[in-house]
Amino acid sequence: MKKLLVGYTAKDLTPELLSGDVTCHTLDIYHAHAIEKVFQGVSVVCSAHLPKAEWDMVHFRTGPQIMSSELSLDLLQEIHFLKPKNFKLDFIARRTRERVKNDLLDKIKNDPDRVRNFKAIWPASVPGGKKLMFTSYPGCFCHRRVDDGGLALAEVVSRELLSSEGGDGFKILDMGCGCGLVGFLIASVVPNVQLTMIDSHTRAVEAAKENARNFGLNAEIILSDDGLDSNKGHDKFDVFVGNPPYYSDYRIAEVFLDTAKKNLKKGALCFTVVKNAQCLKPIQEKYFDSVEVFQRRGYAVLKSRMK
Repeated sequence: MKKLLVGYTAKDLTPELLSGDVTCHTLDIYHAHAIEKVFQGVSVVCSAHLPKAEWDMVHFRTGPQIMSSELSLDLLQEIHFLKPKNFKLDFIARRTRERVKNDLLDKIKNDPDRVRNFKAIWPASVPGGKKLMFTSYPGCFCHRRVDDGGLALAEVVSRELLSSEGGDGFKILDMGCGCGLVGFLIASVVPNVQLTMIDSHTRAVEAAKENARNFGLNAEIILSDDGLDSNKGHDKFDVFVGNPPYYSDYRIAEVFLDTAKKNLKKGALCFTVVKNAQCLKPIQEKYFDSVEVFQRRGYAVLKSRMK
């Protein structure tokens, strides 16, 4: 039996699920690597969209604690158009006694051949820059709206770079770029920047590439879950910007800062953003000698200089 598993992480997989000719699909390269590490030999596809094939069975794991309802609908629509011989919905409710509702399935079943477009286009700008119309997709961080933390980061970095000596030609590394909000907003006001952007989510990379084309910007956009491989021909950077997620006891923030430390040249600047500076500041001080804090839009932007 040719089987496709959608929405499963390594901890969700069982011998029963993995029986037969199985392909695991993930949207995030981190989950792909975790599955490959635990279940060696299992086929894993990490892509923004489901792999097209003649599937005998598709298992789809979803629920409000796993993904947004819009992403669920988007993937359900893709599954419908794959036309698998069999389909099973593995719905994880918020509470064990909550009745599983089929609202998501009904929206597809009631009008199965309607093609829904889940793309969103929304505006963002920084002082002195033109309004940019960003594209995002379900699965992207802050789909359908601007992220205030990212906007605060872009505003502070733009101001700091414009007021610095030279004021242009910066080589910028944007980690956790999402749809490209921070890097592209900086490029809208700071002349001649060179952008390298990283994210672990395939939908974010897809949106960032589309936005780069729409804005006429030549950015290198990389899918990665462990930073930037400095052995692949990248020169050192002048600026690092990062809006890391802050779950898992800031372990992901440490990956961001470690990447910054390894890839910044002498005298380069590192900027991060967080809701509460007291949480991130001591971690950033482990990698850089000093940290300056700017308050903006209810967020703290942390600035350090590479010595």
